[in-house]
Amino acid sequence: MQNYLIPSEISWLSFNAAILDEADDARNSLYERIKFLAIHSSNLDEFFRVKIRKLMVKNSKKNKELLDQILKEVNRQQNRFGVIWNGSILPELEENNIVYYENQELTEEHLHEIEYYFKSIILSYIQVIYISVNQPKTYFLHNRSLYLLVKLKDSAGNFNYAYLNIPSDKLQRYKQLQSQGEMHYIISIDTIIKKCLSFIFPKGKVVSCYAIKLNRDENYLIDDENSGDLIAKIEAKIEERKRGSSTRFLYDSNMDSETLSVCKNVFRLRNSEMIKGGSHHNLYDLFQFPNPVKPYLQGTHYPGLKHLPFECSKSIFEVIEKQNQLLHFPYQSYYYVLQFFNQAAINRNVLEIKITLYRISSQSLIANALISAAKNGKKVTVFVEVKARFDEYNNLFWSREMKNAGIKIIQSMPNLKVHAKAAMVTMKDKYGNKKNYCYLSTGNFNENTAGVYSDFGFFSSEKKYADDLKKIFTFLKTKKQTGMPKEILAAGFNMKEELLGLIDNEIQNKKEGREASVLLKVNGVDEKDIIRKLIEASQAGVTVTLIVRGICTLLPGIKNVSENIKIYRLVGMFLEHSRIYKFGNNGKEKIYLSSADMLSRNLNRRIEVAFPVHDEKHIAEINTIVRLQLEDNTKMRVINSAGNNQLNVSGFTEERCAQTEIYDWIARQNE
Repeated sequence: MQNYLIPSEISWLSFNAAILDEADDARNSLYERIKFLAIHSSNLDEFFRVKIRKLMVKNSKKNKELLDQILKEVNRQQNRFGVIWNGSILPELEENNIVYYENQELTEEHLHEIEYYFKSIILSYIQVIYISVNQPKTYFLHNRSLYLLVKLKDSAGNFNYAYLNIPSDKLQRYKQLQSQGEMHYIISIDTIIKKCLSFIFPKGKVVSCYAIKLNRDENYLIDDENSGDLIAKIEAKIEERKRGSSTRFLYDSNMDSETLSVCKNVFRLRNSEMIKGGSHHNLYDLFQFPNPVKPYLQGTHYPGLKHLPFECSKSIFEVIEKQNQLLHFPYQSYYYVLQFFNQAAINRNVLEIKITLYRISSQSLIANALISAAKNGKKVTVFVEVKARFDEYNNLFWSREMKNAGIKIIQSMPNLKVHAKAAMVTMKDKYGNKKNYCYLSTGNFNENTAGVYSDFGFFSSEKKYADDLKKIFTFLKTKKQTGMPKEILAAGFNMKEELLGLIDNEIQNKKEGREASVLLKVNGVDEKDIIRKLIEASQAGVTVTLIVRGICTLLPGIKNVSENIKIYRLVGMFLEHSRIYKFGNNGKEKIYLSSADMLSRNLNRRIEVAFPVHDEKHIAEINTIVRLQLEDNTKMRVINSAGNNQLNVSGFTEERCAQTEIYDWIARQNE
């Protein structure tokens, strides 16, 4: 099967190349393109923090060849990034009367302005470390922090070195200077510091100054999750991660060989870690890049639309009681999810709230609603996954806040992550009987990301959903299974086996001459049993369609193997995050929405939930969304048999953009 797979790292880089395509697409607004550059930089930064170290440690020939391939592609993308920024973005900014100072001479007024800002503000945060080249000493660069490496010449003609921090963690990276007439000016604090080095080194001559940055490995493994204090172990590993092994040393490509040698020796670097970059690093800070002419150059704004059934009643629970409700984020407002918890917190008939939290916002309104519910006498149980990478501190903080409010907190299970997005509100009706209201989603309980991530949210009061959720919540509490879910598919229970069975059903249908198809829309595919089964389906003649945003190790279009598999990638203004499993079932479609990707970690090492959609109206809505995505020829890419992106242009005569068409389609439903 290896001939039909691509390394996950290469597939991931292919996804990041599609992000660069969007930054290079003149049909996007200027600041939308700048945003895509920021996304690309952020993604690449995370890549070196979590995906690369294992290849450096296991020094096999195969790993070395893969590492060389990765670094070659990274270098190609970084060069393209520079071409887009310097050859396209900066000239277009100037065409719109916005000057970004990099190497230009500053006007006298701006020179005075930056010197004042440097002396009064920036200098408060500067730490200078002098390097002693000939004396052994440990020099430490903080993970992801920005530095300038300065080469100095003293009065005796000797060269010395020092490095100093760029305090982008304390100050805004970009400063807007005073406008002059119709012209607007922006400068980075990096450039301000470079212009003011004489104030830091008044007695030495500055020979050169180069930007440097170090990435460290942020993956961690806990040796034994079944014994001792798991939370204490996680906290210790988070602290340890700050001093993890280096994975990438980015340096200005103009750096002279002598200075580069000094860096390699004093920071104890290997050749494979040393990567040429530009004169500025951490360009994910471009998310903050000021727009002096806002909203001009920003592109079209798409506010969250209303969901009319919820607008027609004061009680969200009365609406759910009458009919299941399906929401499409961020096309529709996330307000209704907040309303669900806010009304539960104050409703005198609500007895209990249960919820799983994977990634929540730092100022979470949902967490505050749960705290209010507990203070209002409701029984509240919250499972918090504190092993959610990069959100551990935030989740631990909210765990403590909620526990102090009287909420029962269950934290991280040994050897499993709980990635399911589920909640259940129990209340008594007018007859005193208990009634459950369920919320299931493909996305996190995070109102911030809900404005950018494309996801589904599903509300139901049907008993079959509640009965299955009870089994899952009981398992989270007791670590014991009380029977298999009947309606819901749950990783950790039955999801993988059921998915394989559903694909088998399509294979059997095809063999018997009936309709057969599989469509999976997910964020990643690498689970080997699923891949084998999809190949088997392809070989049987089943039409297999995959829409995969990120990693996909399966290669399509291989003769006699995957020739009936088509794989697409959609990259647009919203991050495609929803998961849809769709099976033809001989004309009687089965559709599930899920929190789980087709990744080994999701199906084998996590608790996930996939819930079936039965309402004809909702099935029609999902099918419309899928159809519009497959008809997209501006943002949808076809992944070819080499794993590369190609625009989905075949058979189209006019430009089609799925995300804008989906928004317009939902808006028309409200007319």
